[in-house]
Formats: sequence, C-alpha cells, structure tokens
Amino acid sequence: MSGSNILPPDWKHWDSDTYAKHFHGREITLFEFPQGGKMGTTYRADYPEPPLYWQHQPPPDHSNRPTPAFGHTTSHRADYIERPFHGAAQVMTRPQQQFTPKLSAMTTARNDYKVPALPPATQPRRTASFVPNDDPMGTTTMRADYVEWKMPGGRQKSPSLAAQPTKFHGMTTTRNDYPWPAALPPPRENAGNPIHEVPLFDGTTEYRAKYELVPLPLGLPADIGLQVATRAYKSGGVGGQFHLMIKQGAPAPCGANKTFTTVVDQQQSAAIVVVAKRPEFAHGVILGHFSMEGIYPEKVGIPKVEVTLKLVNEKTLQASALYKQGKKTKALTFQAKKGPPLRTVAQASEVPKDF
Repeated sequence: MSGSNILPPDWKHWDSDTYAKHFHGREITLFEFPQGGKMGTTYRADYPEPPLYWQHQPPPDHSNRPTPAFGHTTSHRADYIERPFHGAAQVMTRPQQQFTPKLSAMTTARNDYKVPALPPATQPRRTASFVPNDDPMGTTTMRADYVEWKMPGGRQKSPSLAAQPTKFHGMTTTRNDYPWPAALPPPRENAGNPIHEVPLFDGTTEYRAKYELVPLPLGLPADIGLQVATRAYKSGGVGGQFHLMIKQGAPAPCGANKTFTTVVDQQQSAAIVVVAKRPEFAHGVILGHFSMEGIYPEKVGIPKVEVTLKLVNEKTLQASALYKQGKKTKALTFQAKKGPPLRTVAQASEVPKDF
C-alpha cells in the first residue's frame, strides 16, 4: 500500500446508539442468500429440476403376441415372429438317438448305503487318581501344596522365615520401615489415624530454582470487528452492532474477510467502521473508518461488498473493501507507530495521553 494510505488509529470512544445514528443509512449487514442461508456456496438442492423436453419411448408390449410354432421356450421368444405354414402344420418330432450315453437314468441316494455299525464306546482310562475337595468355598489348596523349604546345610534361617509354612518368605517393606528424613519438617499427627500424614504440597520443587520468572507481554483482550446492522432496516434490522472479525488472543499475523450488503434500498455508499471492543464491555474504540462510494442504486441484498481485515502485527492493521459489482477497491492501513498495540486499547481511558 502507498504511504498516503497509512493513518494512525483514531481511538475514539464508540457506542452503539451514537454511531448507529451517525452512520444511519450507510451501514452494512451480513450478506444472506435468498434461500435464507448464511455465507456459503450454492448447491444443487437450491435449484428446482427443470422438466425434460423429451422422454424415452416406453418398451413395446408383447404380452398379447401369439405363440409361434417354435415348440421350445427361450429367453428370446419375443424375437421370433409367427409365420403361416403352407398346407398342413408339421409335427416336430424328437431326433433319433444316435449314441449310447455313458450315464444311466438311475442315481444313488443316501438310503442306498447303510450306516456302518460303530464299535461300542469305551470308558477312558484314568491315568491319575482324583481326590475331590470338600472344603467350603473360598478355601484354596495352593498354600497346602507347598511344604516348608529346607535351607541348605551351613546356613542360618531367618526367624521370620522359620514361621512361614511355605517357601515364600512373604516379607514386604512398609512405610514404617523407613525413617522420616531429617531435612524435612516433622510430619503432622493425625488424631484419627496414628499413621503420620504426608504434608501438603506447597508448590515448591527442587527444579523451581532452575527456571527464571519471565515477564509476560501485555494481554490482548480486545476483539476487532466492524459496525454493522443486524439486517435490513425494512426487515427490522438494528444498527450500531458489533460484528466480530478477529478474535481476541489470535496470534498475529491473522485476518478475516466476509461479504456484506446494503441495509436500505438505493444505497450508494457503505461506511466501513473498524472497532476494537472487549466482550465484557458494550462500548469500545474506533480504530478507523472509511467509506466505499459509487455503489449502484439497487434493492437491499443485491450489492455485495467484501471486507477484509488483516492484522500484520500488533501495531499494524490493514482494512480493505471490494465492491464486487462495480469492481472497486478501497484500502487503508491503521498503524500505531508511537502508541501501544492496537488490541490492548479497548476503552478511551486506556489511550496514552502523550499519543
């Protein structure tokens, strides 16, 4: 963009009532298709199917066609046309058999074969004796299957092992086996439980000293958008509304573009008002505004103005508008060279005095 199109931000107080009256009749609203859908594309379902100017001829009906003299039935019966015979009708006979087939007319069935008698079933031999266990449920024989493990000669058995009837010593370490470190403060006593309670985590670890405190940059609390009307005035639209384009916290560079239209019939200019506002506040500040002139006077919804906002960095915002029918473009750049970042100012009281 040329240098003449770079302007400092206005940072004027913006409220919906005041600027709805100021830009009345020149506002824009989000473009909607005649079917009522939002911004998008057209689909096949949006257009009714036109009637065909030609149709296929129906297939011929051969249901009442007389049966031809051909004595057999084929799938191409309809392809044969009956022709009159000269004289008496000929009787079609089967051809004389000229060879002896290998296969006879007899076939064998399952009843022709007898089921062979199977030998009597024999009882399986038991290779090991089975002794049922009549112990009540919940009792297992695992522990009884193990006898005391005799230590090799010359070694002394541990007293704890001598009392165990199995070869598993069953010793485990518990919390009481480890003394409390002297470097830590003594644990607090729990009146209900004699076991010492673990002290609460205070947020300090041994690695905390390895990280330095890094000051975070100033927050980016403001959204950037446009002043629009909810819909056309004759349809009950309300002006002076904020339409979000760039959400707060979105890292730069970022941008957005949407298509808008006029709010009144025969509207010939559109005001592009760029506003920075926090979601929790109803008011904001105006970063800048310009007007798209030369719009053909048409009904509401026909003119299309595509607005593009591009946040190059935190101090530079490019705003452009394209009037599609007239192929006209207008663009401006709002740049805060000396002031704070654009998205850190959302109220007129936050504008620095020396700016």
